[in-house]
Amino acid sequence: METIVHDPLNRITAKEANLRATKQKENAYKETLKRVYGAIHANVSLGRFETEQIIDGFEKADYIFNQLVMNDEYAVTLGAVNSDPTDERMKLTISWDSESLIDPNKKYILPMEGTEEHGCPGETTQGYAYKNRRGIWTICHVFGAGGIMDERVVTAKDIEEAPEWVKAIEPVEVEG
Repeated sequence: METIVHDPLNRITAKEANLRATKQKENAYKETLKRVYGAIHANVSLGRFETEQIIDGFEKADYIFNQLVMNDEYAVTLGAVNSDPTDERMKLTISWDSESLIDPNKKYILPMEGTEEHGCPGETTQGYAYKNRRGIWTICHVFGAGGIMDERVVTAKDIEEAPEWVKAIEPVEVEG
């Protein structure tokens, strides 16, 4: 059993301080990335195909740039805001084409090709990717061509945060 020693001066080790600082930096980067994605989605909903974002600091801008470049749907350029060498702000120009992004306000199902199974005569099932109640992506098989089941419906945000195998599935928009 580990004994926890309370330090009345609230001192921490250098390793703990470094871990805290690293975590704070990562959280700041993630918050900025969320802001950038919000700007992208706002522009998509307005029918625009480009946005420019000013990011404070080269490291943060580089992180955002790399996250966006990993997503094939975006063309991203990174450059200085101006020619002043003391200005650490960076400008990200992010563009996309109209066919590449899913509208974040819509709902989708994700039918998986090659998952049709034929059972009894006239009975078939289709596999769908979905996010279960515990937040884990899995596959469900649905009999027949019946109505859209709520369990299979996912949002664009779900798809955006999904593993690569899910992102590879062509989403089908559903009403509602």
